[in-house]
Amino acid sequence: MSPDYGVDGQVRLARRLGRLFIGGVVLWLLLALGWKIAQVSERRAMQATREHLAASLNSLSAEHVAKNQVLAPAWDKSNPFVLLRWQQDNYCGELAAGEASQGGCWYWLPTQGWVLYRMRFGDGWTLGQGELHAYKLTALSYEEPAGSHLPHATLSLELEAVSAAALSAADWISH
Repeated sequence: MSPDYGVDGQVRLARRLGRLFIGGVVLWLLLALGWKIAQVSERRAMQATREHLAASLNSLSAEHVAKNQVLAPAWDKSNPFVLLRWQQDNYCGELAAGEASQGGCWYWLPTQGWVLYRMRFGDGWTLGQGELHAYKLTALSYEEPAGSHLPHATLSLELEAVSAAALSAADWISH
């Protein structure tokens, strides 16, 4: 027998533990990369929906202006998903005060007149503005010269980002 009899078992154990450690690190890196890919994908989908919603609202208001019709003053308080007669697959309806919002869903907040989106793949560290996005429907209007039949005509409807201060003031949404 050689004096190094017990070393072979220790070497095998060290190799197994090393492989297990490296496998764990690789698995963690793959999960972290997958999470980051999901975050970027969700952010791009959210931006695409917001841009499509804004472009559709502009088209709708342009149709009314081209027909020489005035947009109703209540349009900037109306649900844009209902106004445009289309809904995203992830549109979850109106959100009442005190209701919890679900991640990955678009909501309409009738009390504030906001369109709200909560990120599904958020960091968890950036609660509030990082995971919650709100857009206010604003009407851009102009005054026509005196004697015109359209005194305060609305030119277009836009989605304006809600400030972090206003979003944090409505703290009931952040739950």
